[in-house]
Amino acid sequence: AVDNLVVFAPLVLILDNMGHSTMSTQIACAVYFWARLAHAIVYGLGIPVARTLAFAVGFVAQAVLVLAVFGKL
Repeated sequence: AVDNLVVFAPLVLILDNMGHSTMSTQIACAVYFWARLAHAIVYGLGIPVARTLAFAVGFVAQAVLVLAVFGKL
């Protein structure tokens, strides 16, 4: 989870510095948290399909934050 935090944390800090907080950015942050938690659990349990799905959901949440940084949301 640390490697994804390197992307997530700067996005959140940039949005905070911009004063940009919308319902979609708040939901994206919550979805990212739960997806990363699910990823860690299913990774430990060794469930490959669920692990990939959890990773993809977290990635999409980060993509939403990137769109917000560039003013597309």
